[in-house]
Amino acid sequence: MKKKLVALILTAAMVLSMSACGASGGGGNASSQAPAPSETQEAVSEEDSAAETADLEEASAGTEAAAENAGVYPIVEEPVTVTGLVVGKDTATRSDRLVWNKVSEVTGINIEWEVIDADALATYLAGGDWPDFIHYNLDSSMVTDYGVVGGRFVNYLDYLDLMPNLVQTFEDYPIAKKASMEINGEMYSLPGIEVSATTVKARPYVRTDVLEAAGLSMPATVEEFHDALAVLKEKNGEAGFIPELSNDESYWGPMLFAAFGPLTNMNFDDDGTGKVVFNRTSEQMRLYLEYMNRLYEEGLIDQEYLTMDGTVRLDRAKSGKVAFIGGGEANSLQASDFTDGEFHLDCCPPLTSEYDSTQEILGNSPYFPSGGFYMNAESEYIEELCRMFDIMYATEEVVEGSGLYGESFCYGMEGVDWDYGPEGSGVYVFHCPEKYDGSFTTYQYSELIWENAGRCDALAGLVTETEGNNRARQQGFVKNVIPYQSDLYFPVDLLTFTEDEQYTLDNRLTDIKTYYKEMEGKFITGVADIETEWDTYCKTLEQMGINEVLEVYQASYDRWNSQ
Repeated sequence: MKKKLVALILTAAMVLSMSACGASGGGGNASSQAPAPSETQEAVSEEDSAAETADLEEASAGTEAAAENAGVYPIVEEPVTVTGLVVGKDTATRSDRLVWNKVSEVTGINIEWEVIDADALATYLAGGDWPDFIHYNLDSSMVTDYGVVGGRFVNYLDYLDLMPNLVQTFEDYPIAKKASMEINGEMYSLPGIEVSATTVKARPYVRTDVLEAAGLSMPATVEEFHDALAVLKEKNGEAGFIPELSNDESYWGPMLFAAFGPLTNMNFDDDGTGKVVFNRTSEQMRLYLEYMNRLYEEGLIDQEYLTMDGTVRLDRAKSGKVAFIGGGEANSLQASDFTDGEFHLDCCPPLTSEYDSTQEILGNSPYFPSGGFYMNAESEYIEELCRMFDIMYATEEVVEGSGLYGESFCYGMEGVDWDYGPEGSGVYVFHCPEKYDGSFTTYQYSELIWENAGRCDALAGLVTETEGNNRARQQGFVKNVIPYQSDLYFPVDLLTFTEDEQYTLDNRLTDIKTYYKEMEGKFITGVADIETEWDTYCKTLEQMGINEVLEVYQASYDRWNSQ
C-alpha cells in the first residue's frame, strides 16, 4: 500500500505542476509560449484528476488506519495465507513450529512453510519464484545482489509506523538498528536481541575448589594472580593455569589484557574519541605480553598450552590441580569431576594493576542475526507481515493468556515452555512436554522455533533453575563478568564495507592476523624477545598494510556512528 501511496502522491504532484505551468506567463505573447498540453500529450481530464485524488485519500487513510491498528489482534479480518522459506532445517519431527502456529492463531495469518537444503538456496533465489518472506540469514553477497542492487527486498525502515515494538527496541538497543542497515542505508532483515546470563565475551573460568584446597581466594590484581599461581605450582607440582588464547574475544586473553590499560579489545578498538586504534601494537599490549612471558618463564603457565589438544586440556582440568581453565574444558566438566559431587566453577572478576585500577572487561553486543525475515517486495501482504513480525519485539503478551511475546521466539510461550521461578529466586525454568525424551534444546529447535529471533531479554540476570554445569557458569557470569563489561563496544563484526574497502580487507587482514597471533605465542614463550624485537614486529605490521586496514575500519566506523 505504501508504494501505491507514493506513486499517487507523485502523480498528484505532477498534475499540479502541469496546471501551474499552463497558468504561468498569462501576460506574454501566446506564440512564444510552449505548445498547449493538448498538442503534445494526452490531457489529464478533470475526472481522472478527481479519481486520482480520491485514490490518494483512500490509500492515505488505509495506511493511517493500519498504523493505528498496530498492536491490535487479529491483524486481518479474514484469515490469509502467506509463504515462508526456511533453509537447512530438520523436519523429521514436524514440518512447522509451535511458536509460529501460535502467531498464526493470534494474527489470522497462516504460514505455509517451504524447507530447502542450504546448497539449493542460490538456485532457488535465481529462479525468481519467491515466497512472501525468507526466514534465513542470507550471506552478504546475496543481500547485495537481491537487495542493495536488485531492489527485491522490502525496506523495513519504510514501515516502522506499523512496528511500534521494533521502534521501542531500537530506542532501547540502538546497536540493533545500526547492525541491521546495509551500505545503502536501507534495512532488509530484522535484528535479534539477546540479554541473558550467557551474553558475555570474556569467560575466565576458575575451579574454586582447587583454589580453596591451596588456601587461596579469588585474586583481585595481576600480582595476586601471579602469587596464586606460584602457590599452586609449589603445592601441586605443576602449573595451575592453562590459558585458552585462540579466541581474542573470549576466555583469558581479553580479561588479562584489560588489566594493563583502559582498552578492552585486543585487536581493533575505539580509543574513546571515535578513533579506531589497533591494540596489537599498543603499549598496553606490550605490557600484557611481558606479564604473560613472566608467567611462562616461571613455569606458572602450562608449557604446552599452545599445542595441547582438547582431550588433554580436559584431563588436566579434571585433575584437581589446575585452577584457571579455558572454555572447552569448563563446559565439559561434570559433577563427578569434583570430590564432593558439586560444581565449584566460577569466573574470575577483572583484575587491576599498577597501570589501570579500573575493573573492566570486554563488552558484548546484544545483537544477533535474527533469522533474516527478508520480505519479498512483491508480496501483497507487506503491511500485514510487518505487523506480524512486530510481535517478535513485544515485551509483554500481545494477547492475554497467549504467552506470546518477544521471548517466545527463543524459548516458546511463557507459562507453557518456560516460566520464571519463585519471586526473588533469580531463576527461570524450562519445560519440555510430559514424557518428552530429549533435552529442552532439542525440543526448542525441532518443535518450538526454526531459529532464535526477535527480542529475548526477559531472562536478563536470571540463571537456570537446574543444578549443574550451566547453572554454575551462569552464576559466574552474572556475578563476576556482566557487571564489569565495558559499555564501549567496538562493533568490528557488524561494520559494513564498500566493494573497495572489502577488497583491502580481503587482501590484507588474513595475513596480518596470522602474523600477530604467531608473534603473540613467540613473545609469551620467549621464542621472540619483546625487548629487542618489539619495534621490528610493529614495523612488519605496517609493511603488511595495517594502516590501510585502519583507514577502512575508520571510514566504516564513521558511517556507523553517523547513523
